[in-house]
Amino acid sequence: MVAKGSLGKYQPGKPSPAVYWTVLISLISFSIGGGYLAGTRPNGEWRLFSWHPMLMTSGMVGLAGIGALTKKLGGYTNTKLHALLGWSSIFTSFAGIYVIYRNKEMNGYGHLKTAHSQAGAAVVVTTVGLGLAGSIFLHPDFGVDKTNKTIRLAHKMASRITLMIAWFTAFYGLMEMIPNEPKILAMYGFPLLMLVPLVLI
Repeated sequence: MVAKGSLGKYQPGKPSPAVYWTVLISLISFSIGGGYLAGTRPNGEWRLFSWHPMLMTSGMVGLAGIGALTKKLGGYTNTKLHALLGWSSIFTSFAGIYVIYRNKEMNGYGHLKTAHSQAGAAVVVTTVGLGLAGSIFLHPDFGVDKTNKTIRLAHKMASRITLMIAWFTAFYGLMEMIPNEPKILAMYGFPLLMLVPLVLI
């Protein structure tokens, strides 16, 4: 068991119902709108590749973001919802990875050749590890050390840092694709930046 130290005494602020629902709707709206915006670049058409940014944005921003936001409410039910949303985000991201894998195979492109793809793969692997650790140690029904505040804090901070990296990776992938379209980059990046303090801090 990890010793309970001063780090375990940290308590996050609980969002009000109005803030919670406003941010939740914002996350859903961004997942759909931002995913479509990124998916139709650079030529404005929907194609097989388009499902990659749509699914990754929905998984890592939408579902994972709502999971992090819901956990801030505290309590047994919200903790279980947090876990379900977290794993849903991972499996949605797996679908996004499969899409980009198939797209590259069909077009003869190499895998893991860009900073975006390498960071994305690392993020997904990390989220799986964090999900397993949360399920094994912290699940409210069967977690082996679910009351340990230090483990809970470590899990939360590592998860939020990972999601920050994931969100930046999503933006960076779009920037790699359309480096000379600052308006589109701002349309995707600015809302994402505004959500960071509301969801991940």
